[in-house]
Amino acid sequence: MMPSGKMLPLVVAGGVVTVILGFVVVVLLISWFSNPPFGLGNAPAQPVAFPHTVHVAENNIQCEFCHRNVTKGEAATVPAVETCLFCHKDIDGATVTAQAEIDKVRTAFETDQPINWERVHRLPDHVRFIHESHIRYFTDETTPVKYGINGEEITQSPDVAQTCTICHGDIANKTVVKPKAGQSLKMGTCLDCHRNNDVPTDCTVCHK
Repeated sequence: MMPSGKMLPLVVAGGVVTVILGFVVVVLLISWFSNPPFGLGNAPAQPVAFPHTVHVAENNIQCEFCHRNVTKGEAATVPAVETCLFCHKDIDGATVTAQAEIDKVRTAFETDQPINWERVHRLPDHVRFIHESHIRYFTDETTPVKYGINGEEITQSPDVAQTCTICHGDIANKTVVKPKAGQSLKMGTCLDCHRNNDVPTDCTVCHK
């Protein structure tokens, strides 16, 4: 039976509300999972290809050389163009493809333009995650036994790079950075890690 003229606006309004609610639910689900389904958790395209395999695994560049703030403050930060030019002012690429990416960096420097890196790991805005305190704890030799996110025992004091792998995975051997496979960044994950390491779980520790 077709809806009457008086009912039609209500039916249309109900349909619109349903669509909006469905959209909100999808957004919330995507936000809830650190590795969303259907490929949505894949690495975003970056303006310049940066293979950590070449820079870290092969040339042993330390994390904090590029991520200057990681041992000092809240955010790890991404490198300025000038940081890349420390090396690539003189060092060329080993392949045509690599050289094309280095040329992008040199052009950005010459034209005084930033490189707008795409964020890979994101927490909600109301969550405060301070890299410095986590790096300091996991590299502290006075606490010989620590526990990773999944409760695995860490029996020796790792360096900064090893600490980064706890949340980010084996970055040194990645050509493209994407979320750690199977790694959840939900609230429960953080709470479990804090409890395993006997760290306070008071709301104000992590929430602004």
